[in-house]
Amino acid sequence: MTHGPYIAGQELLLDSTDSIDESGMGSELSFDAFFMEHRRALSAFLRRRTATEDDVQEIVQESYMRILHYGYGDSRPAVVWKSLLYRIAANLAVSRLRSDRAHNVAGQQSLEDVELVSDAPSQERTVLAQQELELIREVIGGLSPKCRKVFLLSRTHHKTYPEIAELCGISVKMVEKYVSQALAALRVAVGGCGGGAS
Repeated sequence: MTHGPYIAGQELLLDSTDSIDESGMGSELSFDAFFMEHRRALSAFLRRRTATEDDVQEIVQESYMRILHYGYGDSRPAVVWKSLLYRIAANLAVSRLRSDRAHNVAGQQSLEDVELVSDAPSQERTVLAQQELELIREVIGGLSPKCRKVFLLSRTHHKTYPEIAELCGISVKMVEKYVSQALAALRVAVGGCGGGAS
């Protein structure tokens, strides 16, 4: 059976056979007293500097391990060890923060928490587009038959003005005039809805 502190979970614990030496100097048990005396205050100190309770407990554990590594119990006074303990803990907290930033751990979210943007139009936009399309159909239906035919050949069948002139038996100038009339009518009708046609 071991005597002195041992690790259980995330916390340094005392073995049931240990007793705490209140002198604070020189023996393994005085480390136990040092640990018990400063653990709560050190944890509170770290809670203000870290993101999670797990980080606090890991840093507390590592700080005490480093104090032991530095030779706790030699001739230095307890106040020096306390100062060193807090300096180690503060440095570890800064290192943890830098590491988290480098790995962007603090900015990560689960995929379920992220609102994904869709390329599909919203329902409102879809309804507005359908209303605008219906208005365009009404305007085109209200054009004179020749004007409607010229405009549709130009915009839906992608014919050139000379091709339209030949198909309809009119001049290119008349094709230009009919297309201009259709566009003006559409601009007036759709312009009231905040859109534009061309």
